[in-house]
Amino acid sequence: LKDWIPGRRRVPTQERSQRTRRQILSAAEALAKNEGVGNITMQMIAVKSKIAAGTAYQFFDDLECIYRDIYEEWYRDWWSVILMYTSEIWTEQWERQLKALITGSCNFLLKHADSWPVIRHVDATAEGRKAAPMMLNAQIDRSIRCSAPYFSSVGLTAKEIEFINRANVYTARGHHIFVALATTTMSDV
Repeated sequence: LKDWIPGRRRVPTQERSQRTRRQILSAAEALAKNEGVGNITMQMIAVKSKIAAGTAYQFFDDLECIYRDIYEEWYRDWWSVILMYTSEIWTEQWERQLKALITGSCNFLLKHADSWPVIRHVDATAEGRKAAPMMLNAQIDRSIRCSAPYFSSVGLTAKEIEFINRANVYTARGHHIFVALATTTMSDV
């Protein structure tokens, strides 16, 4: 996701600035969950963060920039879960490995449920419609690399392996991702 949004501000390096930035992101996430993404303002975030509104603008140009940063952090954490559960080539124990991947993915989604309003919001933007399929395809490719050697050895075709992995990723990622996917992708699932 390094280049998915133009005109980003630099992430601060000083500890106090990092803490302030984190306060802003946490406040925005909590307000989005409780008030709705479309009902919050930079002033509300500043008040909840216990900072001046001008300070919030030193870190973020507007609300959408805050939402995109929350989105990117969420995806970074999501990707680390995927890497953890797809680090080994699948074997005869593929059912256990698949279950671990799905359970790990679902546990992540539940643990980060407070982020969902922001994630769904950004998924529905032009940037999100670009980023979500990109991340899903990366996860599908990663899953295929883990499962293909075993599944090929038991006679599945490349198309069947890709379908199994695509269906698994869409299921594990959660239903709200479909906002960002094309109708043709939905019919494939």
